[in-house]
Amino acid sequence: MTFKPPSSNAGTATTAGRRRRVPMAALACAVLGVVALGTAVPAVAAPAARPAAAVDCTGDTTGNTTGNRLPELDPQALQQALSSAPDRVTGVLARVNGPDGHWTGTYGTADITTGAPVPVDGRFRLGSVTKTFIATVMLQLAAEDRVDLDQPVQRYLPDVLPDSYPPIPVRTLLNFTSSLPELTPDDLPTTPDGIVEHRFDDHPLSELVAKAVRHERPFTEPGCMQVYGATGYYVAAMLVENLTGHTYQQEITTRILQPLHLRDTTAPQTDTTVPGPHSDGYIAVPRPDGGSQLVDITEQNPGAGGMISTTADLDRFLTALFRGRLLPPTEQAELFDVPDVPYLGGTAHDPGQGRAYYAVGLMRVTLPNGVTVWGKTGTTFGYTNGMFTTRDLRRRLVYSFNPTTGGGNDLALVTRILSATFAP
Repeated sequence: MTFKPPSSNAGTATTAGRRRRVPMAALACAVLGVVALGTAVPAVAAPAARPAAAVDCTGDTTGNTTGNRLPELDPQALQQALSSAPDRVTGVLARVNGPDGHWTGTYGTADITTGAPVPVDGRFRLGSVTKTFIATVMLQLAAEDRVDLDQPVQRYLPDVLPDSYPPIPVRTLLNFTSSLPELTPDDLPTTPDGIVEHRFDDHPLSELVAKAVRHERPFTEPGCMQVYGATGYYVAAMLVENLTGHTYQQEITTRILQPLHLRDTTAPQTDTTVPGPHSDGYIAVPRPDGGSQLVDITEQNPGAGGMISTTADLDRFLTALFRGRLLPPTEQAELFDVPDVPYLGGTAHDPGQGRAYYAVGLMRVTLPNGVTVWGKTGTTFGYTNGMFTTRDLRRRLVYSFNPTTGGGNDLALVTRILSATFAP
């Protein structure tokens, strides 16, 4: 099968009461797929002269952090962003919501065989966005005095980490300062052929952690540096299960999905399918003649980070989370408390410009126009997505697209969508 650039679909925008039909305009990363709690982050160029108010390592901010007025929503810029990678994705879906404008748009096709359009209410695999749900459950358990974030993980899970490790505070699992090592490509298949062959393999959390801790830790003192990864959240998910006696998927369902009536969101443990309307996921597999063919990998073991949702449900979750419906004030503050430490290997082009930019379950990105947004990205085989909002919820973005490069988070496309929404 030869891949052809997908056809375009129109987007719909509502801004200040005007509704317009717009024609389509022609980060440290863990092993992905079943290890989908690891993902990359958007690279955002630093503004030439960023206001001092945009830099805040305490998380004690309000609104969009800078006080800058959000630019008017530009549907044409949004649609152009969605259609900017026709050679790398098969379908794209985005929703913008909030008092400062509404817009929905799609691009490409949900099925390369039938040419069916991308469903605006389509479901998709979340990958690392699952981290935000796990972090929320952990903070709820902390509010219930069932876990102390300042106590070492070893107190609750005495046989999981090597005896040679120093005490690893629970909080450091959630804000990526734990110093735990990550899986490498030698631990799990990452080639297109290997991904296709092993996409139904099951890898329990304990196995993933055991493989990861065989490697050298990236730094020695927990809490002194930040680096993105998945191992900390594997351990956090194990901690949820140890504290509650239920799987972390069950706890997410009863504590978040059901109370918020997120009916199109699931946290499957073994179901390999994507229920309801959705775009298929594909991966380009090399052929002997030097070309490649797209192989459907929509069905796969959900593994760690295997949640499924929609743009509408993620928007509802993000809104409830920021409004304090899921957490009391003390734990709510953890969501925005970015450690004042260096980011390992960070550069001036990172969201933190060399400093930490993750809090508990969320990342902070300040765009070149000075607007700061909070959210999370995620990726697994065939699916990449993200959710971002200004702190005051005046403008919120949820997107999903189907890359053909395996578990790759197409940073260029993510940055275009993010910038078109908040900094056109």
